[in-house]
Amino acid sequence: MTMLYDIAFLFVALFALGFTIFIHELGHFLAARQRGLLITRFSIGFGPKLFGWTRNGVEYRLSAIPFGGYVALPQLSDMGRLEGSESNEDKTLDHPENRKSAWDDFEEDEENETEKEEPLPKISYTDKMIVSVMGAVFNILLAFILSTVLWFFGYDVTDAQLTTKIGFVADTVERWNPLVEEGEEVTSPAKKAGLLAGDEILAVDGSPVDDFMDIQNRIITGKQQTAQGRRLLNLTILRNNQEMKFKVYPEVWGPEEMRVIGIGPKETFFIGELSPDMPAVEAGLQVGDQPISLNGNAIHSFSQLVNQLKKVDQNQSVALTVRQGGERGPERTFEMVPIEKELLIAGIPSIRKMIGFRPDFKIVTTYPNPLKLIYSRVKDMYLTLSGLVSPASDVKLRNMSGPVGIVNHLSVFAKIGFKKLLWFVVFINVNLAILNLLPIPVLDGGHMLFATIEKLRGEPLPLAFLERAQVLFVALLFSFMLYVTFFDVQRILPF
Repeated sequence: MTMLYDIAFLFVALFALGFTIFIHELGHFLAARQRGLLITRFSIGFGPKLFGWTRNGVEYRLSAIPFGGYVALPQLSDMGRLEGSESNEDKTLDHPENRKSAWDDFEEDEENETEKEEPLPKISYTDKMIVSVMGAVFNILLAFILSTVLWFFGYDVTDAQLTTKIGFVADTVERWNPLVEEGEEVTSPAKKAGLLAGDEILAVDGSPVDDFMDIQNRIITGKQQTAQGRRLLNLTILRNNQEMKFKVYPEVWGPEEMRVIGIGPKETFFIGELSPDMPAVEAGLQVGDQPISLNGNAIHSFSQLVNQLKKVDQNQSVALTVRQGGERGPERTFEMVPIEKELLIAGIPSIRKMIGFRPDFKIVTTYPNPLKLIYSRVKDMYLTLSGLVSPASDVKLRNMSGPVGIVNHLSVFAKIGFKKLLWFVVFINVNLAILNLLPIPVLDGGHMLFATIEKLRGEPLPLAFLERAQVLFVALLFSFMLYVTFFDVQRILPF
């Protein structure tokens, strides 16, 4: 039953990705038709044909490899268009047919389209630019429509996702050593710098932040270094109504080697499921109570509470203050003695001091402004791409996600809920639009670049140059896709 459940959401993910590709190619298709260009094929997917039909001289088909699509435009054949995209964690692939397609060998029923009885009319610079850009335009339009749906109906998130306040400062973080492929525990950069739970982060490296995801993205994609080449993060903090500045020196964590400083968001949580025969039950705590302090120290997150309990001496009593029944309830303090239990954490046995309850986190409904939501995705993409090309950043190609990673993320969000799935589809569409407009051969931006160069030269670029550039970048693109897919599989199925 579980397998059928997973397969169902896998099909939902594939449909969502396919619909994004369809919208992108529909933009090219409608623009080409409006400009009077000859269209011979509209394909979702590439490779061997699964099924299709022909109408008004255009073959509409579904092809075997679902991670792309293309519109065959013979009058653009000199551009040899093959599109692709990637994101912080996201890539899709589009494959428009060209005069000498690298994929002709995969097309079982490929017709010889290179020989024409009469040469096709040449198209203008304006035609090329409009047809090339409209795929990205349609992706942005879809992102705006879906963002408007989310703005109208709202979607649920934990309050931790919307905050810019620190709720937890770790004592240690794991510093990754790539030479031995394992980590060592070191004092967390946040603790070394003097950050405290309850601090509000106003800016990271001088840029204002919107929420905790924005904070984490800016930490991960950071490019600041000291004169000695040490990683550096500049934080502007609000503490007790006073603005303060901190220099933090991040570590890199895990096989992905991403920057971390050891902080978590402030979160509101309540006592959820109570464990029988544990101190919380015996002390009289009830489901729905909100923990607010331990031994007089304010609780800003569940992780902070766990960390505070870890420091309690064995058999020492603690005083837990809660708001009974929730945020507006009366305060009451309960005395109890935590007990030690062995837990499996990431498959590793660990002894933890516990009082015996699972948390329920506060859920709020957010109604994001569509333009602001799209802008935040554009900003995230800029941070990722700028980090990717900067030698001072720790962002690497292997941190990207390929088609396999995208489908996996889509299926995960589909399981969470329809609105969360829409949120991630917005993310994919914005990423697809931006990446396809990069001035790289085989992407839409590359075609626009070549068309502009031809316009400035007053004559076409040599066909041999275009073909060689196409073959080179097709090879690079698919090598890249295989590379990131390898790491996608490692993340999904760790060995």
